[in-house]
Amino acid sequence: MKNIDIIVPIYNAYEYTEECIKSLIKNTDLTKHTIILINDKSPDEKIMPMLLKYKNENEGKQIVVLDNEQNLGFVKTVNKGMEYSENDVILLNSDTEVTKTWIEKIQKCAYSNEYIATVTPLTNNGTICSVPNFGVDNELPQDITLDEYAQIIEEISKNRYPELTTGNGFCMYIKRDVINKIGLFDDETFGKGYGEENDFCYRALDHGYTNVLCDNTFIYHKGTQSFKKENLTSSRMALVKEHMQLLKEKYPIYVQKTDNFIANNPLRDIQENVDLNTKLYKKKKILYLVNEWEENMDMTGGTSLHIKDIILSNIKNNIASFVLAPDRYDLSRFKLYLYTKDYAREIANYKTDINHYGQVVYTNNTYKEMLKNIFDSFKIDILHVHHFLFQTFDAIDIAKEKNIYSIITLHDLYMICPSINMIYKDIYCEYDKQKDCEKCLYNRLKVNNNILDKWQETCKNVIEKFDKIIVPSENTKKLFNNIYKDLKIEVVEHGVKVINIKNKENRSNKKEFNIAFVGAMAIHKGEKILKELVKTNTNSNIKIHLFGKTNDKELVKSTKMYINHGKYVREELPQLLIDNNIDLACIFATCPETYSYTLSECYMGHIPILTFDIGAVGDRVKKDNLGWVIEFNTNNSKILEKIVEISNNKDEYKKKKENFKNYKFKTIEQMQEYYNNLYTNIKTDEKIELVDIYKFLDYKAISNVFDFNEYKAIYGHVVHRYEMMRNSKAWKIAKKIKGHLKK
Repeated sequence: MKNIDIIVPIYNAYEYTEECIKSLIKNTDLTKHTIILINDKSPDEKIMPMLLKYKNENEGKQIVVLDNEQNLGFVKTVNKGMEYSENDVILLNSDTEVTKTWIEKIQKCAYSNEYIATVTPLTNNGTICSVPNFGVDNELPQDITLDEYAQIIEEISKNRYPELTTGNGFCMYIKRDVINKIGLFDDETFGKGYGEENDFCYRALDHGYTNVLCDNTFIYHKGTQSFKKENLTSSRMALVKEHMQLLKEKYPIYVQKTDNFIANNPLRDIQENVDLNTKLYKKKKILYLVNEWEENMDMTGGTSLHIKDIILSNIKNNIASFVLAPDRYDLSRFKLYLYTKDYAREIANYKTDINHYGQVVYTNNTYKEMLKNIFDSFKIDILHVHHFLFQTFDAIDIAKEKNIYSIITLHDLYMICPSINMIYKDIYCEYDKQKDCEKCLYNRLKVNNNILDKWQETCKNVIEKFDKIIVPSENTKKLFNNIYKDLKIEVVEHGVKVINIKNKENRSNKKEFNIAFVGAMAIHKGEKILKELVKTNTNSNIKIHLFGKTNDKELVKSTKMYINHGKYVREELPQLLIDNNIDLACIFATCPETYSYTLSECYMGHIPILTFDIGAVGDRVKKDNLGWVIEFNTNNSKILEKIVEISNNKDEYKKKKENFKNYKFKTIEQMQEYYNNLYTNIKTDEKIELVDIYKFLDYKAISNVFDFNEYKAIYGHVVHRYEMMRNSKAWKIAKKIKGHLKK
């Protein structure tokens, strides 16, 4: 590293100057670099004694104090400093405070390209170099120290060193070679200040040099009050106007380019990045992966609704929630959303080639780079995968590599079969002895081979890497444990918003028995059964209703004994069922549901259920005794018979209704409390690197000269930290230490 001279022109401003000097002594290696403090005949007689005091108190550090015999003005004083120096220089206002490693970062930027002439860091008050708001004076963020703020900016920086039309004189690095080539500041033209650094930077441009922004370094600039526009005298304002006109006449193209720069603001991404990460500071940051998402959070899919409910709790608890999902119109493009008290919107958009090659994709390089970028840019603390559909398994490997705690919630059967719902010829394939996996996979995915064994082997390995595995029902846990032995799965039932319903116990004295199919209709949701019932029902006392979307032409139009109510708002369903005198809700999914919000919503209306004996719905209805469960794949005539039987057996029906009085919902608040406790108790602030563990592991030494107390201490430090990170490499190493302790 070359020696640098830091030139600080000083005129009054005692307190500001003292703080500037203190920051320089604290954050600069003054055995290599030199501070040149130049007092420009300050009327404040305390200035010179203060400068000499710091020089004398720091013997051994390179501090030079110069005192102008007469007031030269800012530009001539700067030139005096540059003439005194023989090195690269940094011009630094006396109302600034520098931060850690500032000089190393700025010099590294300066020598990243031989044609760079000047470097200006980021600041709060430096026109085009200001963050987070461009071109204005910014206050430091509340509750964040200057050093913390500078560290945030350094950590999030892309280190792209963008070009500027002109640097800013509050803190400007200039190479000595450039000074030798193009000369000093023009103190004849700009001797009284304003425009001198622009003139110098424009001259540098004429000589083929560039001016750049050091976007990983922040210098605090208070901005002396006397120099603020609103405090300028009329004569000073006239001087500013005059010098701007001189620049326009001398460098019309460069002034126009500067105007265009300000108008277009090519630094917007840097400013937004600083603003965003400042607001994220000290928040725990969770990245959710899901297969579908809408920016307004008005989703109908159960998985998305579940994440939404968790996010609403996160916002209250100061947790930042990132959601990564594919674009519904272009599955190779991904959108990143952020939800905090300050943000609720898409913040980034990424293009990958994830779907350009194979039909079954376990890994993809462009997707992997996108994820690494997200993890690094936003300092993600926790990965919570809710669905891998349209994404790849790279996510868990990156999380492990970065020592990030990982959770997977299994909402459906995708991690057992890529068909997701395991429907073969309209029914759950486990009930079809004639099933043909190879044919099914071809029909669904256009895969020409039976890849199910490989899929399940891969998925098991992926699931096992997660620190926590969650499912929403005991039935789902049983399904996965039947396929994947020894998975440690936790059941966390979804919570629901309990809605107060009017007149839910009242039924009019009527012969008509109203049954409802609820939710978006599809083959695996019982659409075929609904169609057949509508066709074959001749019982004038049985009226069939559909609450939900359907694309089937035969189900779109209502008839005398069938009413299509269309789509509904989630919270309105229980009251809709009551208002339409619904007596029985039919849930005939032809594959195992893992939870079913629809069932809970029917429960809120105290509507008994008729369903098949599979999945979470069958289990819940049986356990809760709030309806009737019939054998899976019962034919339509038998289903209709059962409906008639239920409508006729008024005593049994009444008992089912009475059971609702004792039913206790798991509330959304209870679920939110679980996840808040889970997230907040995950330790992310102290991460042990593998190297810290390896350095203690000399197995030969352990076996020959074993110091029990030493390794006991190591075990307590390492194993405890990794108990929630089972299956990680570091955890396994720590377990080996534990094994030695037991011997």
